[in-house]
Amino acid sequence: MDEDLPRFYALVLAAGKGTRMRSDRAKMLHELADQPMIEHVLASIGALQPAATVVVVGHQREEVATAVAHRGVRIAVQEQQLGTGHAVLAAADLLQEHDGTILIICGDTPLIRPATLRAMLAAHRRAGAVLTVLTTKPANPFGYGRIVTDREGRITAIVEERDADGDQKRISEINAGIYCVESTFLWPALARITTDNQQGEMYLTDIVGIANRDGHPVGRWLCPDPDEVLGVNSREELAQAHAILQKRGAGKALTSSGSGQ
Repeated sequence: MDEDLPRFYALVLAAGKGTRMRSDRAKMLHELADQPMIEHVLASIGALQPAATVVVVGHQREEVATAVAHRGVRIAVQEQQLGTGHAVLAAADLLQEHDGTILIICGDTPLIRPATLRAMLAAHRRAGAVLTVLTTKPANPFGYGRIVTDREGRITAIVEERDADGDQKRISEINAGIYCVESTFLWPALARITTDNQQGEMYLTDIVGIANRDGHPVGRWLCPDPDEVLGVNSREELAQAHAILQKRGAGKALTSSGSGQ
């Protein structure tokens, strides 16, 4: 493992059905560059050599588990999809005995680069934070949780689109859905999350407010390239991800060609 990184465990959330894909196949199994979407996420994580990786499955659990088995990951099952906080709790039996940083990431962000995760983990370690949130500023923030900050630029809350008021919806910085959390903080904080929101779900983002109330600093790492954290939830977004990967490949080819002259 990279000496600049903390000892960390990876937790990949991959239980969702993905109804917007308009397909009988689980969203995580839709292919990108001839591989299941989740494989791209696991490859980026694997490059950083985590102490262990846990994948939370739910919809078509057996198929998803089979697709990731070659990675040597551990499998946790979310019987009902009751929110991101609930999904993380599904992995508690496999992770709560381990002390260290837990990198939480969704399996539908196939464009994330290892270098970005490495930089975030390193920043989390340097800051000594119990929680660091990956953020970015897309051209259109609609549909994403907004990053609410105080005058000093510290994160005070993450407000989901459906719960945001007019002022909050005008915030351009959004939650990318990737977190570094210290295990000693995570599990007690999850026990305090409620379902008091329009969806009636356990929002993982509520741990930001809990950290603030407990006087813990909440770190923030801004990803300069919004494309990396594109959440693939529809066929249109899958096509967009294909186009971005093709552009990356073309860029690498040009770089290699130039270096050989």
